[in-house]
Order: sequence, then structure tokens, then C-alpha cells
Amino acid sequence: MRQDQRGSPAVLRSLCPRLDRTQGRDGVVLLSVATVTARQWDAVVVGAGPVGSLLAGSLAGNGASVLVLERDRSIPDQTRASTLNSRSMEIMSALGVPGLADHPRSMFGHYGGIPVSLDKIDSPWAGLWVIPQPHLVHMLREWAVDNGAVLKTGVTFTGADALSSAVVAHTATSENYESKILVGADGFDSAVRDALGFGLYRTTANRYMIRCDVKGISVARRRFERHGDMVATAGMISPEITRLMLHSPHYGPLATPTFEEVAKDWLEATGEHVDGGECVWLDKFSNACTTAEKWKVGAAFLAGDAAHDQPPVGGSSLNAGLQDVYNLVWKLTAVSGGAPEELAVTYGLERAEATARMQEEVRDQEALIFGPERQQPDSLRDLLASSESFRQLIARTIAGLDTQYLTTETGPRISPTELTHELGRPLQPYEEAALGRRAILVIGARADEVLLAIRPDGHTAGSSGNRRTGPDSAVTRWFEDFLNPVVLKAGTHV
Repeated sequence: MRQDQRGSPAVLRSLCPRLDRTQGRDGVVLLSVATVTARQWDAVVVGAGPVGSLLAGSLAGNGASVLVLERDRSIPDQTRASTLNSRSMEIMSALGVPGLADHPRSMFGHYGGIPVSLDKIDSPWAGLWVIPQPHLVHMLREWAVDNGAVLKTGVTFTGADALSSAVVAHTATSENYESKILVGADGFDSAVRDALGFGLYRTTANRYMIRCDVKGISVARRRFERHGDMVATAGMISPEITRLMLHSPHYGPLATPTFEEVAKDWLEATGEHVDGGECVWLDKFSNACTTAEKWKVGAAFLAGDAAHDQPPVGGSSLNAGLQDVYNLVWKLTAVSGGAPEELAVTYGLERAEATARMQEEVRDQEALIFGPERQQPDSLRDLLASSESFRQLIARTIAGLDTQYLTTETGPRISPTELTHELGRPLQPYEEAALGRRAILVIGARADEVLLAIRPDGHTAGSSGNRRTGPDSAVTRWFEDFLNPVVLKAGTHV
């Protein structure tokens, strides 16, 4: 990717072979790749779910030539996840995804089934937003194609070969696609992960839950309610469909119960009849967590469920996957612009750390829901009930705003309010627009007095007051010439 190609889809298209736009089955505009199978792409992304589509659109928006290979010909109807936290909305907004504000949100979340207010969250996107996954995928695919990415559906990835400076992806129809990088965003059963030997750490499952989407029923809204040795959750995910989630100790790793069996268990747990409804989707999940042993193998990367999988508590998998994208995109763009390759290595270091912390939080919530298997769940309940500061800490966790990377001495993301405070003056519109999109340096009275360094993903770089890891050191480590930071002077406009 050349420096002058960034952010210019028109330039990109002028350099690519002629592409014909056609209308896809899902209303997404697809681009025919019949004439471009032999060229080298900057990036091939396997998987066009929310994570793969956001990654493809972001890279293409930065000027990369991007090909997306998707196994399914149409977008599945099932809504596996629909809850987007504040950080995910900030990320998609910063990357330029349109139409985000058109969706509903709630100013309450839950932590292990305990309600938590989000009304004090410091974010332009405070709250939990609801975008059903099929609609989110459609929206992100359309945006990615508009940014210049090429989407090819009905293609099954079967393997890849690593060359000295490229990766060649193979498909079931014997097509080969060469690219500078390959990203597997192809879900928890990732073919990319298996083909290239990323490896997988897995915890042992000892609890299983059923989730099923049912039409034509009316039940009480429930949030992880205990009913003897069963736990029930119910809520509308559309005007027609109610999602039921049920744990019973007799659910195990082998057979998945039928809807008739689930309806019988639901009646026993809650006293509600759901057997007259139409089950449109049913699956089983466990409390096992997985994490990739490696996040980068040569020029190949993993993102989203391909890199980590955990129980679907509060949309944790979807939101973590979008954070993977945000961390990876700016680093790949910087490396393509001349940054050292070591910058891309920090992607795996940082996201592995964040994943471990997130999965620990999922297990803490599981202890609150199911019982005292871990350390003193009752003490968490007491703290949530009695401590405002602890409630705000948990609220930031729910909102996805607590992520920091101790491995690379990187602090949390900084909000427009916090940047205003650091500058000691109001933000100009162009300054706020740069936050989370461009690297930023805040300087004092002297040009060499760096008060604050902010990475393109909005995270603060370096620890203030520490010569080895402070803002000055961060400039050398993260910025140099390839990030071309926006320089803001504290106390005045520049």
C-alpha cells in the first residue's frame, strides 16, 4: 500500500483491474473478481461477519486492496449477538461506519445478572446499543464494498501457503489468492487457524446452556434467574421473536436437546408454556473459553472468534472482536507506510492480554449467576450494592472502556472530555475528529515538551512522570515519522 493511496478509494480503483458491480442476494453490492484472481492483494480477509467486514472496510478505507472470502452465500438470519457496547460504537464511528445513531440503546447493563446503570459513562456513545447481527453484517459489508473492498461469497477457504513475502490462500474451487497479509476472521471453528498452525488454548467445559429463538410466545422478561438448579433468561430480540436461554444440569456435551425437551424444562423452571411457539433457531454453548496460542504466524493474523471464544455474556465475543480490528488496522496501516514490523507483533501481545482479562470477567459473572465456585461472589454483590466507585468501575467494564495494555505500557482510551481537560481548553471540531483516528501529541509551552501521546486507536501511550515509559519515550516507540501525528498545544489552538 502506498502512502498516497490512503483514504482514497478512487485512486485504489484506478489502480485495480476493472471490476463489475453486481447486486448480491442480500442487497449488498458485490464486485466480480473473475478478472483479478491472479493479482496480489494487500490483504485477504477470510470471513465476512461483523469482524471481517469491519476489518476489510477499514483497510480498504486506508487505501489497501482488500479481498474478502466468505463461505456462506447469504447472510444467516440468526442473531447470535446484538448488543454493542460504548467502545464498539466509538470504534465504528471513528472508522467511518454510517447510520449508527439510528439504532436503539439502553442506559442499563448487567454484570452477572445484576443491573448496572450506565448513565455516568464518559462517552459520546454511552449505553448499550442494539443492532441485530444480520443487519450489522449487511451494514458493514455494504460499507466495506463502498470503501473499495471486494467481497466474494460462496467461497470456502481450504488452506494457505506462506511465501517469503506473501501468503497464498486456497479455496475449495481451486482458486488461489496471493496477498501481503492474510487475516482469519472466520469464527470459532476457524479454518485459517487450523491451516496455519496458530494453535489453541482451551479450558474445560462443565456447564452448558441452550438458547433458542421462538415465535408466537409471550413470557416474562428474565435476566439469569435462578429456579432451583436451573437458570433462565428471556427477552425479545425482535417484534416477533423471543430469545430463551436455559441452563439445566442435565445438559451435557453430547446430544443437544430438542425444542420440545427445552419447552418442558422451561415449564418446570418458570411455570410458563412455550411449547405452542415456533422455534426458528436453537443451539447449545458451554462455559469453555478458547484463546489462540499465536495471534500472528508469518504474515497471517487472527481476529474475533477465530482468536478467542467464550460464553456470550453481554455480547463479549462480538465487542472483543471489534476491538481486535481497531488494534490491528492502524498497526497494519503504519507498517505498510514504513513502520517496523515489530509494531504488528504488538497486536497479539495486547489483544491476548485484553482477552485474558475479558475471559476472567466472564468467569466472575458466571460465578455470580450460577453460584460460589470462584472467590466470594457475594462480596461482589455487596460491593455493587454499596459502593458507587465500584459500580462505576463495573459500568466502564460493561461499556468496554476499561481496556489497557500493561504488556506495552499503554493506558486506556481517552475521551473527548478527558482530552479537553488535558488541553485546558475546549476542543476544536477538527481536534475531536482526530481523536481515535489519528495519532495525537499534546505539547506544552515548548515544542519538545510532550505532555501526552495518544495512539491512533485513542489509547494513551506511555506513563506520565516516568522517563523510560513516559510520553517522550512513547513518541520514539509508537510514532516516529510513519504516523504523522496531529500536534495540539495545551492552552491554545494550533
